[in-house]
Amino acid sequence: MTDVESQMPFHLFFLILGGIYVVLIALATIPFVQRQLLYVHNLKVPFAPQYDMPEKYDLAPFKTRNVYIHTADNETLGAWFIFADPFYAAHKADLFSAPSSSSPSSDELVRSALRTHPTILFLHGNGGTRLLRSRVQHYQAFSARLRANVLVPDYRGLTLDARASWDWLRSCGAPPESVLVVGNSLGTGVAVQFVSALEAEQRQPSAEKGGDKNRGKEDSRERPRGVVLLAPFTSIETLLDTYYIAGLVPLLAPLRMFPYIANFVKRFLAHRFDSLAKVVGLNVPLLIVHSEDDWDIPHSHSQTLFDAFLEQHLPPLSDIAAAMMGASEEVAEHVTKLSQARAALRQELVVASEVPHVGRMEVFSKDRLHGKVVFLRTRWGGHDRVGLVEGVQDYIADMFNLG
Repeated sequence: MTDVESQMPFHLFFLILGGIYVVLIALATIPFVQRQLLYVHNLKVPFAPQYDMPEKYDLAPFKTRNVYIHTADNETLGAWFIFADPFYAAHKADLFSAPSSSSPSSDELVRSALRTHPTILFLHGNGGTRLLRSRVQHYQAFSARLRANVLVPDYRGLTLDARASWDWLRSCGAPPESVLVVGNSLGTGVAVQFVSALEAEQRQPSAEKGGDKNRGKEDSRERPRGVVLLAPFTSIETLLDTYYIAGLVPLLAPLRMFPYIANFVKRFLAHRFDSLAKVVGLNVPLLIVHSEDDWDIPHSHSQTLFDAFLEQHLPPLSDIAAAMMGASEEVAEHVTKLSQARAALRQELVVASEVPHVGRMEVFSKDRLHGKVVFLRTRWGGHDRVGLVEGVQDYIADMFNLG
């Protein structure tokens, strides 16, 4: 066998891989296929789930209610409501005697828990269900260390579903200021879009009824306790350039040599989740958390989201770009001065500090009427487990007065 013949199977293997990649990219432009790839709705992991038996997944007996939430488009979402540990301990006898989630006494227990303890609306990432082990560990930590109730829906990835979950909590008596919205991965995009839509919805009636008269009512608008984004992204479009499947396979890296093809593919995006365009408009306390060892979504996405709050206070980047069009020493000096001015102003606006054995924190609060913006960059935690880092949980407790 010649050297050429011996290399043919090797070349054929990569040719087949390339063909599969091209077919998958082409299929991803079809809205139905794109939706399946983005949300991974049909991957029911673990298999043969028993939603009505949460104890099978390591939750305490009768601590969790399997509930159903109806959406505005007549869909039904399955969800778990987990009682805060202090409420569970104080009402264990009542919970054991009213185990059914459909009984009137059970409804009253849920209402009582919502009135007396803060609640976390947890929007998990794509793929799998609320039964995944790492997700269950989040509920356990939130209910124990943060002493909060937890509502976790298995949703379609739509803002509509987050709104239905919010409405369910409100209809059961949860005060809006007691609900902390926490998103992880894809759930961060849903969280930003939902809270932004909630605020826009309440601004609209005020504008219609007569601007100045209603400006004083801004503080009475319905808004959550705050928002926590765990391993967020700036937008799906930007994420495609940096996303690694399972932390190993770069999604669009093979198309970097052909940017026009990548841009053509992006034109077919049906769900963009442009958090960068919405996040600055959120009038709630905001915590952004990202790990340096996140191999799925680089922490640069979180840095960009945090920096967006600073831009209106800094010399525009467009000035620097315009100045760089020249090539003289005078122009170079001007660019240097603009860059230094941005850096100096940023130091004045941001309070940066090291969090021992956790990571680095940046805090921005200028002109924030409804709470500060914090970026906590941890040294470890990965993608789906950064919310399980106890140092992160401690800061959530401190910032949002939980625990």
